Amino acid sequence: MLNLEHVHTFITVIEGNGFHEAARRLGVSQPTVTQHIKKLEKDLGRPLIVRAHGNIDMTTHGARFLPFARTLLRVAQRSRETLAGERLVIGACSNIGVYLLQPLVKTFTATHPTIGPIEIRLGTNPETADRLVNSEIDIGLMEWWDNRPGFQASVWRNEPVVVIVPPGHEWAPLQEIDRAALLSQPLIGGEAGTGTARLLQEKLGLAPDSLPVGLQLGSTEAVKQAVRAGLGISLTFKSAVNDEVQAGVLCALNVRDATLTKPLHAILPADLPPTSPARDFIEVLQ
Repeated sequence: MLNLEHVHTFITVIEGNGFHEAARRLGVSQPTVTQHIKKLEKDLGRPLIVRAHGNIDMTTHGARFLPFARTLLRVAQRSRETLAGERLVIGACSNIGVYLLQPLVKTFTATHPTIGPIEIRLGTNPETADRLVNSEIDIGLMEWWDNRPGFQASVWRNEPVVVIVPPGHEWAPLQEIDRAALLSQPLIGGEAGTGTARLLQEKLGLAPDSLPVGLQLGSTEAVKQAVRAGLGISLTFKSAVNDEVQAGVLCALNVRDATLTKPLHAILPADLPPTSPARDFIEVLQ
């Protein structure tokens, strides 16, 4: 078993670039710092730090261990805060975090004033799933979930998805288009792992490889700018383009004879206590 105090010392040595500075920061003697590092290296069975000419450097093993060391301390701190019921860390995919989450957090803080501070960690869907598995977040809000064991998931919203085009596009005057029309335009892709391709296949019967591929961008904001520039069309949350549609810089269309909605999932660890900030937040979502 690793001693978290020794792990903390290792990180401090690296961040302070030396044993002497680490001892000063930790308020211990330099021999104590040396002892901590030796015990940690013994527990791991690998050398972590080398000293030469008054300088320190990480070994290959030390460099590999460093991100795990930081995660260990972060999770330990979060476990203390969770047990105290003082903090909520929400992980959300970018679209949910940018376009839907803030009003929900406002409602939650108004009804649960003793819980705080609330931390929001945005990322891709795969990143959010990994943060759940690594216990870095208390709840995950995602556009898909792959039913990993040890978690419980519920759908808290079915978000409408629309086709977006610029005002000068031939489809701009229309309210809806035929699904076959999507095969005639380059489709600009946004954040990876959102499940849009799966949505097109399940709801419209369009295989991903049948669609003309346009730019592949990393965010919905970048997609909106590309569509405005006339580089192609895209599909996105209706809530993500409300402002642009009202301003007349984008047009949002439905697909004829199809209801495009994306189920949004809230995921919690299955063994979370019945009374917890994360479960309280689920009630606000629902």
